[in-house]
Amino acid sequence: MTQHLTDRAARAWITTMALFAETQPSGFHRDGPAGTAELVTGAPMPLLNGIISTAAEPDADEIAEFAGSPRLTSVAWSLQVRGGRVDDRIAATAAAHDLGQRTLLPFMLKDLESAVEPEAIAVREVSSVDSALYRTTMAAGYEGPAELFSVFAAPSVLDHLAMHGYVAEIDGTGVATSFGVLVDDMVGVFNIAVPPPFRRRGYGRAATAAVLRDAYALGARTAFLHASPLGVPLYEAMGFVHAENWSLFTR
Repeated sequence: MTQHLTDRAARAWITTMALFAETQPSGFHRDGPAGTAELVTGAPMPLLNGIISTAAEPDADEIAEFAGSPRLTSVAWSLQVRGGRVDDRIAATAAAHDLGQRTLLPFMLKDLESAVEPEAIAVREVSSVDSALYRTTMAAGYEGPAELFSVFAAPSVLDHLAMHGYVAEIDGTGVATSFGVLVDDMVGVFNIAVPPPFRRRGYGRAATAAVLRDAYALGARTAFLHASPLGVPLYEAMGFVHAENWSLFTR
């Protein structure tokens, strides 16, 4: 993967977040000239609110200015920058806002050079008609209360032209979810969730493949995602490359 492609994918990632914010009643997004973004989706997850720099060299002053936004006082939020090495001034800004927990998020890319072969497991695209199924399956996969995941199953999300949600089912039971957001010739992959009783059976892989297959048909040629460290081997087996790490600061 070239640095240029990684830079493009990072910018596409924040675009997907801005699109998601637009679907939410209290959503807000703004970009600074140095590559810093303020993102407020209203979702009860710090990853989906906060100050994010997608610049190859984050601007510490712009990040500090954006971190003072009053809009962040009403949400759980994070500070995110690309790279594993972080300017001491950026780390100090995080500390000043009590964001003392630091972790690394692998950022992975995959060239979509040909159509992805369908998996043997049936996966279907969903719409707002399937909101309850999508929400409860995703919640079971992340092992959290279903109400926390309502933001991902709203009609404004599941019926959005650039957004595509998927569910894998076995005998009417949801066994995996996935979600893709198209940005030009790229697709962001999100919400890969498999409830504990159904893990290690290929359902997550099948749900991911459905996103890639349909995105390729719609013109996407590169896929990107953030993986947990445990998820890296799964995505590498599907052809994703670990392009870089992002540094995440949370409470």
